[in-house]
Amino acid sequence: MKFLVVLSVCLAVATAGPAEDIWLKYNRRMPGGVNLREDPPSSGGRIVGGVETDIMNVPYQLSLREYGSHICGGSVISEQWALSAAHCVYPMPDVETFTLRGGSTSRLEGGYIFEVAEIVIHPQYDPYNIENDAALLRTVEPLVGYFISPIALMPLNEDMPAGTRAVVSGWGLMSVPGSLPVNLRMVSVPIIDQDQCAQAWPTGWITDDMICASEPLRSSCNGDSGGPLVVGGRQIGIVSWGQYGCWADFPTVFARVSNSRIRNFISEVAGV
Repeated sequence: MKFLVVLSVCLAVATAGPAEDIWLKYNRRMPGGVNLREDPPSSGGRIVGGVETDIMNVPYQLSLREYGSHICGGSVISEQWALSAAHCVYPMPDVETFTLRGGSTSRLEGGYIFEVAEIVIHPQYDPYNIENDAALLRTVEPLVGYFISPIALMPLNEDMPAGTRAVVSGWGLMSVPGSLPVNLRMVSVPIIDQDQCAQAWPTGWITDDMICASEPLRSSCNGDSGGPLVVGGRQIGIVSWGQYGCWADFPTVFARVSNSRIRNFISEVAGV
């Protein structure tokens, strides 16, 4: 079966079986006649196509954890608020089961663990179309510590031109099937023209609250969901969804931070 996926996982180690169940739970879209690639590429594992990095290079990066296991990425946007994807916390979970790890290159140890006091899902999040895929998490204690600092957000209605290289980071799968890396990884990807992205996917799938960035064999993957897409020290996107297998023959899609619905939501709730 050919299908696309949102880029989250529910286990610290993900294999094809359990991971596929999670992807399908969140993603009801079926491309049908879209000619998605069926055979895995011959090259080796990656974020996809990235390199290992140190948290000091991306001190805004967070690991969103449920029952102590990594499920998604996130970003520090203020001392009290983190930004992630709505599909990572939908439907509204028991807040007490969620924590955030910050200030650590390792997914498994080090840094700081922050308890979550409140989760706010975008009020217009559509789990069927994956629109307005943004959520905010307020922590009990301030998000401060060594190698923890907030990322600036792209201003309202401002965009970077197509072709601009952006950086996406996270602990997502390096291959499908596969397991999550222990250490943080990052990859540089080009922003894709909005019309070109819309033409690559079936009609209506790409909406104005989305931005596309990837190139073949260079992309985010399952477990990177909710993580930041960054250009010049500003977050422009939130990892949202893409092609099954993460080969990025089809553009990888992010929630657009500068979109009025998403940017106003962040500003109204978190004051950022």
